[in-house]
Amino acid sequence: MRKFMHRIISKDSEIDPMNAPTRTVFYDRNKSNEIKKSEQSNIVKNNKKVKLVKKQSQNYPKSLEKFLDPKIADEKYEEIQKKLDIEKASHSKVKNRLQLKSKSVKKAKLNLVETQMKLDSVMKIGSEEFEENKMEIIGKLSSKMVHDIRNPLTVLQMQVELMQLRQKKHEDENVTYSLIKMEEAITNITNQINDVMNFIRKPKFQISYCDLKDLLTRTIKDLSIPKNVQVDVLLNSNMVKCDIIKMKGVLTNIIQNSIQATKSNGQITISLKEIGSNAEISISDSGAGIPEENLEKIFEPMFTTKPMGTGLGLSSSKEL
Repeated sequence: MRKFMHRIISKDSEIDPMNAPTRTVFYDRNKSNEIKKSEQSNIVKNNKKVKLVKKQSQNYPKSLEKFLDPKIADEKYEEIQKKLDIEKASHSKVKNRLQLKSKSVKKAKLNLVETQMKLDSVMKIGSEEFEENKMEIIGKLSSKMVHDIRNPLTVLQMQVELMQLRQKKHEDENVTYSLIKMEEAITNITNQINDVMNFIRKPKFQISYCDLKDLLTRTIKDLSIPKNVQVDVLLNSNMVKCDIIKMKGVLTNIIQNSIQATKSNGQITISLKEIGSNAEISISDSGAGIPEENLEKIFEPMFTTKPMGTGLGLSSSKEL
């Protein structure tokens, strides 16, 4: 490694350079080269940075170069801000108008709903009045027709009963069989007439106290029960307030359904018991029962599975 010496004189010194004491400083030649290389490297880097900036400025859109001037940029910003404020004000006006329109639409909707409700109410009242008038007319005609039918039915029933008295010993089996069939036919016609009348008439109740045990006993006694149908009765006295005639009609209808379900050969069980403040009448039979697909229809008017049924009995009973 080669070294060289150099004499250093202070800048502010008054000593004669020629007579000044000597100081020797050793420089590393290689180190000096490294310093030079480092300085050159920095210069190169700085040049690269300058080139990079120039390159970026070259990629900057020409249409926006004027905005590099702060004054122009500020003016443009103020212009955009003014336009934005105008748009905001316009948007606010439109929003207010929409809110007013929305309130107006809601008010109109409420008025429409109220009008529709009033119209529905008027239509319902008119329909009910029409139905009442129609049913009243049908009721009057039916009452006259029923009166005209019941008179000959009563005559037939009396004649059948007289013939049955003469046939107590059943001397002629054919006559006895015919009398039974005639009595069944008269009973069916009477039941159908009663179903129609009960359905058409607007019920007017006459409420009074009665013992349900006595009412059920009388109802069962008045029914025509085939000999092969056994009726088991489990009754306890229960005083209730009801319309005795209409309640008897309901019980008659249901017990007759049980008799028809047993097909004149089976068992019917009727029970009466008190549950809390209520009285419960239960009527069951040994028949096949109601098919599941018909359970929801049995109380609908005119629905029946019987050849001679009107489909009005259970409907009237449920209404009562």
